Amino acid sequence: MSLAESYTAWPPSAERAVGIREDACAADPSGPPARWVYGKAAIGFVMRGTFEYASGDRSVFAAPGAIILGNADEHFSVRHVDTRGNRRLVVTFDHALLDEVANDVGAAPRFGAIAVPPGRVATRMFALMRALERGDSDILYPLAQAALTAERPDTREHISARDRRRIEDAVRHIESNYDQPCPLQALSELAGLSRFRFARVFSAIVGESPNQYLINTRVRAAADRLTTTTAPIAQIAFDAGFNDISHFYARFRDAFGCAPRQWRLRG
Repeated sequence: MSLAESYTAWPPSAERAVGIREDACAADPSGPPARWVYGKAAIGFVMRGTFEYASGDRSVFAAPGAIILGNADEHFSVRHVDTRGNRRLVVTFDHALLDEVANDVGAAPRFGAIAVPPGRVATRMFALMRALERGDSDILYPLAQAALTAERPDTREHISARDRRRIEDAVRHIESNYDQPCPLQALSELAGLSRFRFARVFSAIVGESPNQYLINTRVRAAADRLTTTTAPIAQIAFDAGFNDISHFYARFRDAFGCAPRQWRLRG
């Protein structure tokens, strides 16, 4: 079988219109990685699930809050680390639009990074994707700029497979218990590592510190509830794990560039 024959086109030809949609992927961690080739340039915000994402000779650990990127005709593979699969919010781009944006900002018309780790940049891109989902098509331009100018993460440190599994367990724990205290001591004990080593390895794999990841997980959960419920903002903040409303407002504005009330009104 040739290399081209061993990869499946993604998205399927019937779903290649430029735009935004949610995409789910089933998981079989005991089987070989799923292999695909991008039919269009695309970015995907990881909403649920953890997996190894590889493109070319590079690979990253993708956790909720991260963004993965792929260029048209680029081969990629996905290997899940558990049976839960993953769900992503996906945006596809026309080559002409990427050429236009790249020319304006002085960048190459292809994504240089294969992923943006959880954090401020990924969360701001998620906010743009949600705005696009609400019908603001002009958002494609700043979103394309953010994707084209994303920096490659530093992956120089070697991480053992055992330590990767420990951090994956910690990430899943945070995703399931973000509304509860998740102190560094408890997380490091869960992973079976010293606090110093846990914090260092977590940052190397996930792309931000355990506390930053916890806060961003809480902020994203609150953002979704703001647009899907009529619950008071203070109640949403407390339910997401914040015990100080002023801290919640500051973190929300830092992540999404607007106040929680403005975010709710836009939804």
